[in-house]
Amino acid sequence: MKNYTLYLLLLTGLFTYSQGNRYASSIGISGGYAEDGIGFMATYNHHTNRNQYAQLSIFGAIAEDKGEYNIPYRLFTVQPGYFLKVLEQRTFKRYGLYVGGGGVFGYEVINNGSTVLDNGALIDAKSQFLYGLYVGIEGEYTLGDSISLLLKANEYYHINSDVGSFYPYVGIGIRYFLF
Repeated sequence: MKNYTLYLLLLTGLFTYSQGNRYASSIGISGGYAEDGIGFMATYNHHTNRNQYAQLSIFGAIAEDKGEYNIPYRLFTVQPGYFLKVLEQRTFKRYGLYVGGGGVFGYEVINNGSTVLDNGALIDAKSQFLYGLYVGIEGEYTLGDSISLLLKANEYYHINSDVGSFYPYVGIGIRYFLF
């Protein structure tokens, strides 16, 4: 899985480099709330023009399903997507609001791969590959020429998850414009 993610990032970088346009590329990192735990996200954005960008994100979450039994789980996903600007300050362009969505591909690890909980209870959920879709909204506030504050909210729909089909993430972070 790690090699696949590395190759995907490398190919995306080569594709972006070969485009040769005058629009910016940016990277970002955020952390925040994911259902039942915490989540972290790293993003790469290729701006196709001033009002839209293609995004490749890597998301990880560490959580514990709180039910009759507390079942720890982790999610790792790669998310290709596309975002459009829907709001921007007219004069100084200090803030912007973007909406978008895309696909989700990854892996969920339930109870560290074990089917037996610490108290001896058996679980029928299993660790498996995930796939699905997501929709997102991003707010951006410019702090300087190359850096901005990022507020991000995504809702994931995992078609085949044993943890749950819908999975939210809300985070705050930093975006840095490379060029």
